[in-house]
Parts: sequence; structure tokens; C-alpha cells
Amino acid sequence: MNWRITDPQHLLQAVRVALRQGGEYLVGRMAPDGPILRERCVSYIHKVSWGMWSAGVDHAVIRRLLDWALSEALRDNGDFFFPDEPPEYKDYQRAYRPLNFCRVAVWLDHPLIHEPRVLQRLLQYQHDLSGGCFHYIGEDPDNPQPAPSIGVLNTAFMGFLTADLELRDRARAAGDWFLRWIEANRDAMSAGQIYTQVTADGQLITDVPPGERITKIVDTQHPKQEFWQIGASMAYLTYLYDVMQSRWDCSETDARPYLDGALELLAFESQMPLDTYLWPSKCKVGWGAGELLRVLTKYQPGDAANLDLAYRIAERVAVFTFMDNQLPSGSWSCMHYPMDERIAEMAFSYKPLKDTVCVPSQAIPGSNTIFLPPEEITGEFLGEMKAIEQGLTAWIAANLS
Repeated sequence: MNWRITDPQHLLQAVRVALRQGGEYLVGRMAPDGPILRERCVSYIHKVSWGMWSAGVDHAVIRRLLDWALSEALRDNGDFFFPDEPPEYKDYQRAYRPLNFCRVAVWLDHPLIHEPRVLQRLLQYQHDLSGGCFHYIGEDPDNPQPAPSIGVLNTAFMGFLTADLELRDRARAAGDWFLRWIEANRDAMSAGQIYTQVTADGQLITDVPPGERITKIVDTQHPKQEFWQIGASMAYLTYLYDVMQSRWDCSETDARPYLDGALELLAFESQMPLDTYLWPSKCKVGWGAGELLRVLTKYQPGDAANLDLAYRIAERVAVFTFMDNQLPSGSWSCMHYPMDERIAEMAFSYKPLKDTVCVPSQAIPGSNTIFLPPEEITGEFLGEMKAIEQGLTAWIAANLS
């Protein structure tokens, strides 16, 4: 008990307030008063749709976002983008953005997910041999040109989408990709780091020149990294374990390797210093810990050690990454997402002091960063915080019964 920094019931109620406030902010940022549905950029709706869903926003409002994507952003090849978007949005996140909002379309049974070219195109991003997912495969569906590497982010979101669509072989293929990735990293993990990218033929990319560390390695020491690599992996492996048993009638023996993989990552995450929870990219760790808290409570209630770890990590993300950084408007700050660990923008702090954040509110010309507007950050944080809310709800109910 002495490792808790909050009362669980108090934490749960505070998380619910934060979700409501964030949802209200997003609704207030819709056109004509804000950039959502006004700016020709898919980044203003892909995480926002997830966040609105998680915050309990009226589904009719969320459907407007998906209607807009279908009518305005869908291209002839089945991808979603606007030609005038810069490449860091249009190309670097080509698969990621629709994988995100198409999952919301599944939940709402929106016509977008029933448009044949949408799903046909999205499934092209999944590598047939490994189950991993490329972020970009060129422009021609008849002549795919895959990127040279496969990463965690797109593979996790491909897994979630295919699981929700009941494409079981594809969902499990994504899970198997993660298990091989963990196995390839086992020696590195014992030394306190994980390599995050893999070649199409399954080779871990361990050649990391200066400037590329932030996109290719996560360790247990540096306070500003892509911690979401661990979080998204935990979240998907845990979710896959759950759906295999709850919806697909798979045996515990069949499903267990995926949960074990998530628990290995949980043990790795538990070594992180407290100051790592102040960096916005810790966000998806809350998603993974929340999923583990919910699923362990459901299937493994006697696993006190891992339940304690999942609670502790979910609590720290909820308090330090999310609620301590939420602004009075209900939003979170924009982020200048670094693509090189050597740049000056690595020094930015996103910790509010007296309800202000000391970072530029617009993109920085010539910066080697991706500008993530507050609407996008808020949408993502709400989606991940909902997983913490669900995990806390299940865990508290089990402990009160």
C-alpha cells in the first residue's frame, strides 16, 4: 500500500472529471470556432474522434468527423490525406491516422468502414509474411512500395483494427510480430534498453547513428524518449489476450503468450524513473497499464504482483502525464515532437506552471520536429486515459467485492 500516491477512488473520480473537461474542449474546437473540420489536415480528426468517443461526446458529433474524412480527405487510392499537407503528416503518418479513426468507425458502424477501397487499402499496409505494419507503401495500390522498416505504432493499431473487425488471422499475425520483436530484444532488455524498429525480414535494427536514437531505442534512463513504444505494445498484446478468450473462445494456453509478452514489457516499464512520466510521450504507457489492470483483474485476480505494477504505472501516468499537465481549458499543450535527440527543442518542458506552458504555440520554421496541435494531443490523451478509467473501475470493484 505504501507505494500508492493517491487514494484509488479519488483517482478514479478525478480521471472522470478530466475526461469530461477534455471532451468539452474538443467539442468547442470544432468549426467555425476552431480548426476541427475547418483545417485541411487529417491530424485534426484522427485522435480527436478517439478522444471524443472516450469522453462520452454525443455520437452524432463524432460521426460528423468521420463524414468529413469520407467526403473530404479520402483519395482515389483509398488513403486519407490532403495533397497540401506536409510530408510529416501526409506520408510519415499515412497508415497511422486512418488506422486510428477507422477503429472509431467500426464502433459506430459508420459508412466509412464499409467503403471497399478504404479497408482494401488499409490491409495492404500489413506485411503478409511478418504481420507487422508499414507506415507508408507508396501511392499505387497496384504497385506497393513498402518502407524499409516496420515499427510498433502502426502494427499495434493494425492489430486493434483487425481484432475489432474480427479478422482473426490478421490480428494474431500482428500479435505474433510483437512476440518475435520482444524475443529479439530480450538481451537488450536485460541491459535496460529496447530497439524499436525491425526490417521486413524480421531483423532488429541495432545500427543507431547519432540523431536517430530517439526513434530507434527506448531505455530506462533518459527522461525524454518515445515511451509510447512500450505502451502501445502492452496495450495491444493485452487486448488480444482478452478478445481471444472473451470473443473467440480460445484456450488460456493459446492466448497466454500474448499476455506474457505484455507482462515482460510491464516489468521493463517498471524500471523507469519518475521524471520520465513528465514527458508527453509517456501517454500510451497509460493505455497499456490501464488495459493490463482491467484484464488482469478479469482473468488473473490472484496475480497481486503484476496488478500492483499495473496500478502503480497507470496511476503515475494519470497523475503526472495527464492530469498534472491538463490546462484550465480542459486541453493539453501542443507538442513539438522531436525527430532528433540532439536538437534544442528537446529542452522544452510541457509541465504547466501556474497554468501556463513555456513552448511556442505554433510550428517552428525549420525545426526537426513534428508539430502536434493541442486538439490532437487532447484527443489522444483522452483515449488513453479512458483505458486507465476502465482499469481502475474494474480493479476497484474487484477489491470492494
